Amino acid sequence: MSTKYTSKKLEKDFGPITLADLLLISREDLELTQVAMAKKLDVSKQKLCDFEKGRRVPSAKLAASWAKILKQPKEVWVQVVLQDQLRRDNINLKVDIQAS
Repeated sequence: MSTKYTSKKLEKDFGPITLADLLLISREDLELTQVAMAKKLDVSKQKLCDFEKGRRVPSAKLAASWAKILKQPKEVWVQVVLQDQLRRDNINLKVDIQAS
């Protein structure tokens, strides 16, 4: 996935994007197995699987650290995680993150 993507561009091209989508797209783009990706992100394979299946949502801090590891914009990762959390809580708000 190109780091030129913003969350708005991702949503325009693919519809609402979740962290699960973002992780899977990133892993496939890097051509990594779940085991290799889990090692790269310093999580267990099971946790990565749970994140990729949408069964878990990480903290914004963890998402930002993954973005850094994967050399992707942290604003996108943090925005997607926060939006996932709102969606899970049935809070109908839209998150818009900008770097300061």
